Amino acid sequence: MCAVLVAAAGAAGCTSHAKTAPDGLISPQEEAKIGAAAHPEIVAQFGGSYRNPQLTSHLKGIVGRLTKSTGGSASDYRLTVLDTPTVNAFAAPGGYLYVTRGLLALANDEAEVAGVLAHELGHLDARHGAKRQVAAQRVSLLGSLTGSLHQSDRLPLIGTRRVAAYSRGQELQADKLGMAKAAGARYDPNGAVSFLTNLQRRFKLNAEVTGSEPLAAGGGMFSSHPGTGERIAAARSYGLSFGDLSTGYYRNRDAYLNLIDGLTYGENPGRGIIRGQTYFQPALRIRFTAPKGFEIANLKDTVLVRGPDEAAVIIDGAEVDEDTVLKRHVVYAWGEGLDLKNVRSFTVNGLQAVSAETMHKGVGHELVAVRIAPRAVYRFLFITRPVVTARYEKKFRAMVASFRKLTDAELNDLRPLRIRVVEVEKGDTVKRIARRMAVADRQVERFRVLNGLDTDAELVPGQRVKIIGN
Repeated sequence: MCAVLVAAAGAAGCTSHAKTAPDGLISPQEEAKIGAAAHPEIVAQFGGSYRNPQLTSHLKGIVGRLTKSTGGSASDYRLTVLDTPTVNAFAAPGGYLYVTRGLLALANDEAEVAGVLAHELGHLDARHGAKRQVAAQRVSLLGSLTGSLHQSDRLPLIGTRRVAAYSRGQELQADKLGMAKAAGARYDPNGAVSFLTNLQRRFKLNAEVTGSEPLAAGGGMFSSHPGTGERIAAARSYGLSFGDLSTGYYRNRDAYLNLIDGLTYGENPGRGIIRGQTYFQPALRIRFTAPKGFEIANLKDTVLVRGPDEAAVIIDGAEVDEDTVLKRHVVYAWGEGLDLKNVRSFTVNGLQAVSAETMHKGVGHELVAVRIAPRAVYRFLFITRPVVTARYEKKFRAMVASFRKLTDAELNDLRPLRIRVVEVEKGDTVKRIARRMAVADRQVERFRVLNGLDTDAELVPGQRVKIIGN
């Protein structure tokens, strides 16, 4: 499972100037320093840590059982649950383990979570992070993406998500090491198989919903080398070597469902809420809708809207003096040092706005600033390669036109979503329970993915399932 973007920068990127041992790898002591230095940035970039002591304690117990099975100690590792809906898990040097609440929501039992954590422990045991140090530099890619406009020469990289990926062999090795570690702790090693299978279903559904398969399948923790399908086949084959798993191996489904009942689902309202193609920010009382086929992601202090052909929008806010002329802010502050063209003033749903265009290091940019309060400005930076600018110009303009303030009714409706565990009653069907899901579309498909159900699977009375509710 690859550590993406910031995680990769933390896990491998800060090794470029570290001292190496005779085997060519950095020492464990250097790895510990790197992990400690990267940890605060990783936590910040992924939305902070998720505050649920009982959940975190339980997950640390799983790590303890996994490490004990191979003679290790849980004290050698530091686990953090990240407050993001992204489905991800990764490890950083020095024994730092990270799992997102998005992954915990997708998992359906303790064996699946144990399989994920064991895989990351496998990467650490095999020192894969140290072995890929030559591929990175001491820099946060996300920091460069969301930094000043003058760093935009790096922006064409945003569509690729190819930073410091583990190799095909390393991923397969970590799968194998993780399954053996899980089995040693008496967890059903096929938990890794069922989770990977469900993750593949999620990729497929996201691709269908967004209409952008490369983006849906191109990021996240299981998607670089090799593909998820190949890993499922390899893991399923390796699982046969453990023999009869019908007795003495744990799945712990009920205990796990009890643990995540009430888990926050989707975006943390304090950082903005993404529902379909629309982004809501309750704190600022604003909303906008991204073009179909584009993907919205909350980053630290910014929102990234990413589309095909490396087209993207980076959105942030700025504080200005109450008497600052908006055009002056765009030209002399935000766009300082740039050759801005076609600077114009207009209004967006009653809000004052200014736009400008520029070409910077071969990349086309359009700047749009909207004043949302006397001292607050919301800013859109549209980025495209010149050869595709015309293709996305109307989409960008429609996105700006959708920007407006939230009504009181909309604000009241933006309550956080949560995982709710319910029991199937007599007469309940997938369709009937799926209608209780607090999602706007594809309720049946989302319900099946959330619960790891095959397309022909039926429910039985007494079965416990997850839904998305308030």
